[in-house]
Amino acid sequence: MLTVRNLRKYFRFKRGLLSTVQYIRAVDDVSFSVDRGVTLGVVGESGSGKTTLGLTVLRLLEPTSGEIVFNGVDVAKLSKKGLKSFRRSTGIVFQDPYSSLNPRMRVKEILERPLKIHGIGSGEASLDSVSGVLEDVGLGEEHLMRYPHELSGGQQQRVAIARAIILKPQLVVLDEPTSSLDVSVQAQILNLLLDLQYRYVLTYIFITHDLLTARHVSDVIMVMYLGKVVELSRAHELFLNPRHPYTATLLSSIPLPDPKLKTRKRMEVVGEPPSLLNLPKGCRFHQRCPYATDKCRLEEPGFTRVGDDHLVACHYAHELSFEGFTLW
Repeated sequence: MLTVRNLRKYFRFKRGLLSTVQYIRAVDDVSFSVDRGVTLGVVGESGSGKTTLGLTVLRLLEPTSGEIVFNGVDVAKLSKKGLKSFRRSTGIVFQDPYSSLNPRMRVKEILERPLKIHGIGSGEASLDSVSGVLEDVGLGEEHLMRYPHELSGGQQQRVAIARAIILKPQLVVLDEPTSSLDVSVQAQILNLLLDLQYRYVLTYIFITHDLLTARHVSDVIMVMYLGKVVELSRAHELFLNPRHPYTATLLSSIPLPDPKLKTRKRMEVVGEPPSLLNLPKGCRFHQRCPYATDKCRLEEPGFTRVGDDHLVACHYAHELSFEGFTLW
């Protein structure tokens, strides 16, 4: 349903007394595809380009270059009219539910707005759609006339989810939809999203820094580091058999539920990620990788296939093994 090829999003700005032009390469030559009804999990630490990728795929940010092909149409080349039609087929749920909802609008008005923009229904038909989607996300008619500040964090996120799916889209981008919620509420929202995916036949791009959450909801997982994809695999394969040192680092950082029941190896990394303004040559992870060689410092690795639907951007993908670094 969605194919992204060589997508780039650079942010241009001027710096210093001479106003030297520089670029932040937030998303740099990213390619992937998503089948209908599948959840693609996008994971990585802060600053890896996950959110920028999601916003660019929906053209909420204009891509610097590359192709975004949705149902056979290149979204990057759509006119204003075509873009409106595309947006009817997509939705987004932001990380902070309160700031994503208009504080001056009641829940009823928030949910009616997408219908009005796209000229769908009016009067009673519009109210029926609003009431129906509100019920689907676990809220009742008593919430219709409330303002966002009168709702709990979990209720606010349910309203944001209802707004994203009220037009019955095909693709929904979920930008860390549970990270600002209490742990008890997180599980409820995740289960709600899975239920809605089944009921509405939705395709998700699920952005998160929490690998356990990604494992729970994702069919395929894509690991990003400094704007690049470093590993792409089926979820179960990634957790059982990680092949990139950065992925092994993320997995080994997951706390053990009970250290007495299982021991495992730890991936030791040094330093902080380099600045996006001064990216290193070669592999972007080599400054922190314990396995880095001169080849890693000089040559940027391409993708290596290490199994069915398992791609790794590492020069030594076939040689490195991280058995014992994971919980499974």
